[in-house]
Amino acid sequence: MTARRWLWGWILLLCFLVTPGCYYFRLAAEPLQKSRIVTVRPADEVFALVKNLLMKDGYVIAEEDPKNHLLLTELRHISTRAGGVTLPEGGRLYYHRLRVAVDGGEEGAAVELESRDLEIRSRYVYEEGGKVLSFMKRYPYDHYPSMFDLSTVNVEMGRMRRYLESTLGEGGANGK
Repeated sequence: MTARRWLWGWILLLCFLVTPGCYYFRLAAEPLQKSRIVTVRPADEVFALVKNLLMKDGYVIAEEDPKNHLLLTELRHISTRAGGVTLPEGGRLYYHRLRVAVDGGEEGAAVELESRDLEIRSRYVYEEGGKVLSFMKRYPYDHYPSMFDLSTVNVEMGRMRRYLESTLGEGGANGK
């Protein structure tokens, strides 16, 4: 009887040690990573350049504050996770907003990239009474954190950082 209790104790201990590493067991939303790029270009020039680069990449600017050097994009599809038995038809479509803040002055600028309003959109198809029906469901990250694999967002943020650094680097970028 004691050996059985020890065995169950070890199994429970292993479960508690292993499950926090899996995003399926995440109970609360984690803060999303931010990226920062530093350049010797003036802040006004960097703000205009970043805005043009975002639009060239396909982002749509939703809000713009030139005085405070802030940009917020509309939701954009950044990845599709498909396959597997548990995913809905068409997979999970990841969307996010990109927030860009430019700080500095004439001597140089720092650009901060941040993913905002992360959500998954999934399409469900079912049959009811011989009729095929479908609907789209949205899952915001704040309410369903266990559904999200944040590596998808980190890949997009890394891509955008490299994209902006490639142009800003001509003026002396130094990212971290």
